[in-house]
Amino acid sequence: MGSQGIHSDLVSVPQNRPLLVALLPIPVAFVVGVALVGNTSQLYFWTTVAETVLFALSVNLLFGQTGMLSFGQAAYFGIGAYTVGLLASHQVNPLAMLALSSLTGGVAAALIGAVTLRTTALVFAMLTLAFGQALYSVTFHLQAVGGENGIVGIVPAGLGGIDLGQPRILWVFTAVVVSIGAFFLWMVSRSPFGRALRMIRDDATRAEMLGIPVFRYRLFAFVLSGAIAGLAGGLYAFVQGVASPDSLFWTTSGEPVIISLLGGARFFYGPVLGSVIYVAATDTLSQMTPAWIFWIGLGFLIVVLLSPDGILGGVHRLWLRYGTRALDGGRRRAR
Repeated sequence: MGSQGIHSDLVSVPQNRPLLVALLPIPVAFVVGVALVGNTSQLYFWTTVAETVLFALSVNLLFGQTGMLSFGQAAYFGIGAYTVGLLASHQVNPLAMLALSSLTGGVAAALIGAVTLRTTALVFAMLTLAFGQALYSVTFHLQAVGGENGIVGIVPAGLGGIDLGQPRILWVFTAVVVSIGAFFLWMVSRSPFGRALRMIRDDATRAEMLGIPVFRYRLFAFVLSGAIAGLAGGLYAFVQGVASPDSLFWTTSGEPVIISLLGGARFFYGPVLGSVIYVAATDTLSQMTPAWIFWIGLGFLIVVLLSPDGILGGVHRLWLRYGTRALDGGRRRAR
């Protein structure tokens, strides 16, 4: 099965339009509500959550759905951020900058994935880490992109006369871009291509025997993940106003993995829940104690020990144990 087969699998998505239409007012009302009543601090918090959600979803396309643990996804995130940072001074259209950040992230992922995906799981993880750290080292010492200080003072150009530098406008813009990216990844997860990725995750040998070109599917997923990570990096540059070497460091690659495990890596919305909890916890604890990283790690350890498949996994198991019993009891009484 060639690239055309992958494309057809990707776009053949089950139709759930009535459900989507019914649920659409909820996120729209949330975005509008935050824009109308949120103060500067709240707007910054939710904008940070939004770009974190997109990055975590991109990583979980590999980790949760395909079973590939990469410690180098910060490379594509950072490439996206630097793409925006280099173009910002030229007053390039913000949408064009984000498109280019996604493109550069995807191209870099294609080049690195073509090498790393030919290895086994552990070697793959270490190679992605090595490539990511190599890019970090180059960026850290390259004065053309600001060296260790990076590119600061990034302000997006206006979009049709709309000033994206305003916190409320930037929140709405970020929320719309993240929603589009998340919806695209949701379609991928619901498509035959997404089901094939989960089959590869569960048993790659069996998937190969059934005629699925495992390497091609993994590479395509790796490129998609890199492209969305690049888009998230571009949004990060808009939100934080900086593109620094830290955005390529290995700890940045680890954060979305922690977020996915926290929320539930095998659930599409796991990284969404994990992002809200993680950003809220880091924001709150960093203001309370200098040892906030310790408390974050302790909380994460407790969640993993109590529910290895994340918070949503724990909720799902409780529902299967108690919720279905309650429903069955209600049906019997109704009879």
